[in-house]
Amino acid sequence: MKPYTGIGQHTKYLFGAMASLYPDLQILMVTPEPVDVPMPSNVEITVLPENFPGTGGMRKTYWEQRQVPQFFKTKEVDLVHFPYPCNPWNGFGKPVVVTVHDVIPWESAAYRRSMTTRLYQDSCRFAVKKADHIFSVSLASRADVARMCKVPESKISLSYNAPAPDFSNKISEEERLKILQKYHIDPSRRFFLYVGGYDQRKNVETLVRVFKASVGPFYDVDLVLAGGKSVEDPLYASFDLLTNHNREGSLGLQKGKLVPTGFVAEEDLPALYQSAFLFVHLSTQEGCNLPLLEAAVSGTPMIASDIAVHHEMVGKLVQFVPSHDEKKIAECFAEFLNDSNFYQLQKQKLSAYVCPFTWKKTAGEVFKTYQQLLS
Repeated sequence: MKPYTGIGQHTKYLFGAMASLYPDLQILMVTPEPVDVPMPSNVEITVLPENFPGTGGMRKTYWEQRQVPQFFKTKEVDLVHFPYPCNPWNGFGKPVVVTVHDVIPWESAAYRRSMTTRLYQDSCRFAVKKADHIFSVSLASRADVARMCKVPESKISLSYNAPAPDFSNKISEEERLKILQKYHIDPSRRFFLYVGGYDQRKNVETLVRVFKASVGPFYDVDLVLAGGKSVEDPLYASFDLLTNHNREGSLGLQKGKLVPTGFVAEEDLPALYQSAFLFVHLSTQEGCNLPLLEAAVSGTPMIASDIAVHHEMVGKLVQFVPSHDEKKIAECFAEFLNDSNFYQLQKQKLSAYVCPFTWKKTAGEVFKTYQQLLS
């Protein structure tokens, strides 16, 4: 479990909330390497190192398919929940549930370049069909999982993501300024904010290209890119490209500038959201997209790509644009920058927002499914 990833966040908050709700429930979690994640006392985290003497992919597969199932069998657990599609291909003997966050690795060619990757992903998809129950993180993702895995939607329950319980707490002015300066963000200037990864589907290059052409040369507005990359992979090439160009001064911006922060500590994120003039996310594919919910509870006006899951998550709170229509994206930027009445209307809509998703609610729904499987 990598706590800073989407899957890691979901795992941490789901099981933390479940353990708090049901103190008599004993939860055993395993990870291949140590993690620093505070959990209630009824959660035990065990480090089970990968021990297969092969390549990284082989070690990962062996750990998921042999080491983890064998470990859980020795512990005589009642039910096993796999937080991503890595459940045993050959079954387990006890109820097995799996969370499938999205189908992107199964349908996007960018994630299926090598034969070994395709073999692994297809095996995982086959294994999902064998699980006793499946969770997904949105209605849109549930429909995709049913289609790709050829399982009835009745076998898939929802396990919504939610902002951290204290995410919307107001940050003091002193602390906010300190955090912005920590990430080299000028607190005296307005800025657009992006939070997320840099793989191709995040479409960060389009965001930067439009900012470079229609905002940076004309407005004293910066673009803050919060996030980094955790692996060396061609999928994440845009991160190196953008940060190198910015360091070399080759983006050609006159008034606005690009501010790549690298990884941002989870406890620092609310200060960035609460300080941003505008949050922008132009992703082409998502299972949920938690940053939109984080922006909403922070009261930050938003522009997002016009995809089904974004409508499901934030509905009328966001201005939608086609992912790759650079003219319409630029026009939307201009409306926020030039029309103060329009901007204030967006702020006003967000001031009354109450997020319908909470980790307590999600944990309760997941636990009900456990009880049904065990009855």
